[in-house]
Amino acid sequence: MGARGRISDPMRVRTLYGQGRPVFSIEIFPPKTDAGLAHLMSWLGQAAAFAPDFISVTYGAGGSTRESTHALCAHIASAHRIEAMAHLTCVAHTAGEIGALLDALSAQGIENIMALRGDPPRGAVAFAPPAGGFRYAADLVRVLAGQGRFTIGVAGYPEGHAEAPSYEADLRHQIEKIEAGAHLLVSQFFLHNERFWRWREDLRRAGVRVPVVAGVMPAQSLEQITRFAGFCRVAIPEDLKAGLARFADAPDSAAGFGIEYAQRQVEGLLAEGLDGLHLYALNKLAPVQAIAPLVKP
Repeated sequence: MGARGRISDPMRVRTLYGQGRPVFSIEIFPPKTDAGLAHLMSWLGQAAAFAPDFISVTYGAGGSTRESTHALCAHIASAHRIEAMAHLTCVAHTAGEIGALLDALSAQGIENIMALRGDPPRGAVAFAPPAGGFRYAADLVRVLAGQGRFTIGVAGYPEGHAEAPSYEADLRHQIEKIEAGAHLLVSQFFLHNERFWRWREDLRRAGVRVPVVAGVMPAQSLEQITRFAGFCRVAIPEDLKAGLARFADAPDSAAGFGIEYAQRQVEGLLAEGLDGLHLYALNKLAPVQAIAPLVKP
């Protein structure tokens, strides 16, 4: 992987929104093995055929996949001519290190950043900012906004962040990130559309005017979605639980049911109007094949 020079227009992801159609984006993660990387290279070639507007690449705990994240973003932009958004977290980085990372991203032609606080390191009970680092994502956003060279995305939580004392308190934190200079707000996955609509309306009433993007993750199994939902404090519909439970001994059928459920969820979202749809694809092609044609027919 490697960049072949700057090929994207400055602030490109920010300008994709507001064009009269929902923006379609995909999130992937850097593999930990050579075999996983080979699979992802093939995946990218196939996923590119569905013309996502941009692809975001996650950042491992404590910055453990930093180089892979940056290299993947550069590869996506240069090899596939698709805008890339690099995740960047506050975890394990001082303010000075963040500055150096931003210079490195710019040098590789990466102009779009998803600014996150990040999860506590494995084994930690709670998040603690590194010495000389940032406590909140809003602090990171202020630094990025002050530089004026990046499109800045931030995460939002339709049902409240798992660590927040209340939905209302978390909503205030999300608004603070927008006031700090973020350009778009991408939701955590959710499974009840009405909770997304309530959250978006609450943001609009509070004066948030940036794009509010719906994040969707198809369930692969009852065990998988229960684990993810518990970690993220997301409610699981009873009909999804029942459907997945029927296929407890048939993993492929369970994953197929999860994708069909996600298709219905996306159809419902599109019918009400969306700024954008962000697909948590988990490096799998089937969700892209099923969801992309709904958003970009």
